[in-house]
Amino acid sequence: MSASETAIARPASRRLARSKERMERLMFLVPAGVYLVALTIFPFVYSVYLSLHQAKLTKLHRMRFIGFDNYAELFTDSLFLDACRNIAVLTVSSITVEILIGFFAAKVFFSLRETRVGAVLRSASIVPMMITPICIGLIFSYIFNPNLGIANFLLGEIGISPLGWFSDPSLALATVILINSWQWTPFMMLLMLAGLMSIPAEQYEAAEIEGAKWYHIAAWIEIPAIRGIVLVGIILRVIDNLRLFDIVYVTTRGGPGSSTEIVTFFAYKQDFQYFQVGYGSAAAVVILFASVIITAITVKYLRSAEDD
Repeated sequence: MSASETAIARPASRRLARSKERMERLMFLVPAGVYLVALTIFPFVYSVYLSLHQAKLTKLHRMRFIGFDNYAELFTDSLFLDACRNIAVLTVSSITVEILIGFFAAKVFFSLRETRVGAVLRSASIVPMMITPICIGLIFSYIFNPNLGIANFLLGEIGISPLGWFSDPSLALATVILINSWQWTPFMMLLMLAGLMSIPAEQYEAAEIEGAKWYHIAAWIEIPAIRGIVLVGIILRVIDNLRLFDIVYVTTRGGPGSSTEIVTFFAYKQDFQYFQVGYGSAAAVVILFASVIITAITVKYLRSAEDD
């Protein structure tokens, strides 16, 4: 082979090697791509497709295109509107409780951060997060059992008559909020504790020299420092609450009446109890877009707060 032919062959062989290397890298991405398409993209596209049709689970071959009629019916359906109200109340109440209790718990653990007791208690406090929601629901269904539950037993010991934790329409949603908050308060506590630990010690020393009280420190040092991380936690918890299903399914099944029916359980009932998969898919798509809109608004607010 002549020198000119060798000079031409070398770049060609290098290009071939680079092409082969790129192909090998792409092959490693194929399993993740298949997983993403099969379990995320395809279900979403198919749900949107079903939501535009009048479709029954037992007669999918007879579905009929109706455009946005399912969505129009949703927002005039009193059960769906009740479900939206319930999830709004549950989300706002749960996150408020988690932030308030989580902040005070974070303050306690922050004061104990250099002690062995603090490390043990901090590890124990995250146990509720490690338990699956189904198990949490089962545990509290026994605790709040009207006849055999320990909650009513303790109330009886102090002279209070038994409560219908899950059977009283005025109390059932509050009980679900209590269970949900109990499980996820440690999450907010850990976020705020991480934020408190990131505050420079010099700021605390300056506040001590100035004679600042604990509430001055909280208002002017700690809360501004952890505001960003708390907003991130709020975003995650809003999305979690919009997807909440397990606890309601195990404890109340949306009852009594529709007092604890939330949007995910509404969609489940439409799909798998009434077999109206078109209508149920429309509810699921509304949940998804609500999550996206709320997240976008919160992220925009977070960025503007950081710029300030």
